[in-house]
Amino acid sequence: MDTTDSSSFPQPFRVLLVEDNPQHSFVAVTVLHQLLGDGSEIFVAESAAEALELLDQFTPHDRPDLILVDLRLPDGSGLTVLSAISAHQACAHVPTLVITSSFYEQDVAQSYHLGAAAVLGKPLSRSSLREELVRIGSLTASLSSVRSISH
Repeated sequence: MDTTDSSSFPQPFRVLLVEDNPQHSFVAVTVLHQLLGDGSEIFVAESAAEALELLDQFTPHDRPDLILVDLRLPDGSGLTVLSAISAHQACAHVPTLVITSSFYEQDVAQSYHLGAAAVLGKPLSRSSLREELVRIGSLTASLSSVRSISH
């Protein structure tokens, strides 16, 4: 049973998807629209360079709500993109998921070290993404309530 309700996400829910494979990108965009609703905005970067250009355009007011990064990109590593995200003023705290077809222990460990919230296998499945969105949403809600109590 799908307990994810797209109305529980801010609209428009903004996603940055960094994926060079058109088939994997299509699957990811389809799954994201199914889970987040048609009002979601999905920005697709097909390379590390394109992702870095998009990152430079985001401000704290229009940053994505979620970032998905492929580890294997034609012009570099998704780890480079993860590193740039963690150093980016507007996007450093945006939940970032790594999507990959290889689960080399070193890549997975480095992904988490650079701030990835999770590492998901390809092709992206609706159930795995839904599970992470629910988990991230729960964490975000918990952090918000802790912040409101402490202020």
